[in-house]
Amino acid sequence: MTSAIYYSKDAFRINKNKALGRQVAGNDFLEAYCKYTNYSNFWVYARTRDEANDFAKFSIDNGIKRNIRFINFENTLALKEPGLLFFPGPDVAELSRHRSFFASNAWSICGVTHTTSSKRIMKSIESIVTSPLESWDALICTSKSVKSNITTIIETTENNLRIKLGAKTFVRPQLPVIPLGIDTSKFNYQEKDKINSRAKFGIQSDEIVVLYLGRLSFHAKANPYPMYKALEKTHHDTQKKIVLIECGWYANNEIKEAFIQAAECFCPSIRLLRVDGNDNEVKNCSLAAADIFCSLSDNIQETFGITPIEAMASGLPCVVSDWNGYKDTIRHEIDGFRIQSLMPNEGLGNDLALRYSLGIDSYDMYIGHASNLISIDIDQTTLAFTKLISNKNLRNKMGDNARKRCQNEYDWKTIINKYTDLWKNLHEIRNDSSNKLSNYKSADSIDPFLSFSSYPSKILSEDKIISIKKNNYIDFSEKIKKLKKLYMINYASYVIPDENFLKKLLTDIHHNKKSLHELKKCYQDINYAYFIRAILWLHKFDFIIISD
Repeated sequence: MTSAIYYSKDAFRINKNKALGRQVAGNDFLEAYCKYTNYSNFWVYARTRDEANDFAKFSIDNGIKRNIRFINFENTLALKEPGLLFFPGPDVAELSRHRSFFASNAWSICGVTHTTSSKRIMKSIESIVTSPLESWDALICTSKSVKSNITTIIETTENNLRIKLGAKTFVRPQLPVIPLGIDTSKFNYQEKDKINSRAKFGIQSDEIVVLYLGRLSFHAKANPYPMYKALEKTHHDTQKKIVLIECGWYANNEIKEAFIQAAECFCPSIRLLRVDGNDNEVKNCSLAAADIFCSLSDNIQETFGITPIEAMASGLPCVVSDWNGYKDTIRHEIDGFRIQSLMPNEGLGNDLALRYSLGIDSYDMYIGHASNLISIDIDQTTLAFTKLISNKNLRNKMGDNARKRCQNEYDWKTIINKYTDLWKNLHEIRNDSSNKLSNYKSADSIDPFLSFSSYPSKILSEDKIISIKKNNYIDFSEKIKKLKKLYMINYASYVIPDENFLKKLLTDIHHNKKSLHELKKCYQDINYAYFIRAILWLHKFDFIIISD
């Protein structure tokens, strides 16, 4: 038994001017596939001969010479010979419909998740339920959280069919959790690399370097507000010189200016180096020069997160949000620190889903609105930075732990074996099968706070205690005006609560802290979703404390 790769340049070749996570993952997977599988033939399923030739060139460029067997779309039935088709994305339902023209057990189909929050991808996952996918097919989930998200979409669709049609029997593909991998040998930086890289950046020996690596997008990756605030507070608490390297790229100059504006506002004491993350040499220098890695993702489009893995392989302790795939990869207080994340409970984001579904909001605005209501604990972030910045031994210990874990768990040599083991299992199930076919409400419009409810550390509950942070009541009007001037805040004006309402909320808890349940009774005439989201917004931007 072998496998065929559904090949397209867009999925496996990296755009050097605009690197996308899925392309980086696809490129690294294909490199590992060529290097670590022992197939005598490489099967390529592609639309054109040029695509197959590009695969052959990729293989040769990586020092691998195998016989390339090309299957074009017109000869799809030939997929019976390799017995499995690997698709570098989650759109496996459509492929099963193509297969149904022949036989549902003619070959197995295996896909892999990347971003799952767009309407197109959620529609694709929804259609799994009514597609002829079988138990000998699989959709690899790169994290436990994304598996939960996919399961929510599938369960919603199945329930719609139970209600409408009385359906009782559903067949699902396998949903194994297999993380993305990296070539850890590429990140084995030595002390001389650190010294040389710091010299290139003009970093002094008494400066502590914190690295953010990846696309710089406050609405689609990570809002830097908690990182900036925590670093500024850490600097004042420790009196240490801190350098923040933002190694990445911006979609446009407007976003770049928003980051510059926010950094000047929230971390004026931190020396910032903004470098091009699309330049591999610059990226390597950034990883080698760093002392600490930070990524406080707060976005539903993130599913796994490859940059923390690269940081771990580089021997860096990681300060990350306790969010989606980061929950699986970073062990709290072992490889670094996972910072609590908080989102509203289900039912409070249906309007966001509706606006996106109706086309009122673009995809970018949809995920931006949702992100604006997901909070990362700034005090915990400050404490994590303080511990690491103040203690070189702790940095070294956690960095060593991270490197060892990455080498053992996330090197492609290990991950590819998990892929091939899965494929062997699918082959065995399919061989024992008989010909059969499995047999549609729109699950691409689920409330994001339901669909992604497994991502945060906790869901805000009514027994939580709400109290005001010191001096925030006195300076509230000035602080809120300051925030609203920032594009990375005011772009999401739809979800920003009314200033007078926020002032009234703070007045009610100014002298006496209250439970959320007690506070809710004071606002029975206010829409419940609006009320809860106002609480989360105040917490996200550091006006209040939410405690047990």
